[in-house]
Amino acid sequence: MPSKRHVVSIIVEDIEHAFHPVSELLHSYASNILLRVGYPMRDWGVSVIFLVMELSIAEMGAFSGKLGQIKAVKVKTQTLKIEIGDIHEV
Repeated sequence: MPSKRHVVSIIVEDIEHAFHPVSELLHSYASNILLRVGYPMRDWGVSVIFLVMELSIAEMGAFSGKLGQIKAVKVKTQTLKIEIGDIHEV
């Protein structure tokens, strides 16, 4: 299956319990992560992580499903409709 680029938004609602499982999962997918930005929102007691990943649709489903199984974690994904041929050098 061809790889596509995806934007993933992750909200970790219980940092104390979910931090390590999320970190381990992200580490196992490190070769597919093109961009990772984390933003701890200490005043709300949550952490937000934004990713840009390159995976097939099936692999993205497996990844987001694994994240969704972690208690106190919410995940949203969006597949970017950018084809390699659409990118032009300036």
